[in-house]
Amino acid sequence: VTGSNSLCFLCSLRLFQKFDNFRILVCGGDGSVGWVLSEIDKLSLHKQASCQLGVLPLGTGNDLARVLGWGGSCDDDTQLPQILEKLERASTKMLDR
Repeated sequence: VTGSNSLCFLCSLRLFQKFDNFRILVCGGDGSVGWVLSEIDKLSLHKQASCQLGVLPLGTGNDLARVLGWGGSCDDDTQLPQILEKLERASTKMLDR
């Protein structure tokens, strides 16, 4: 996400400041996950009661998704409903940044 799309994302992310509990699904790779986590930190959203982040591995490396047990890629869009269902039931793991 670049330029005006980046600003649009930040405006959308600010909406989460109104909620105690929320989930964000990052569709991308390690860089996208890192960028979203950085923006969450900038807005202090990580200090809220429950800030959960899911990863749909669509990047080139996907090391984080692989380590968390989601696999290295998601290249079959016919499986998307099952993947989203699996994400809904997933357990939470704490990350140290």
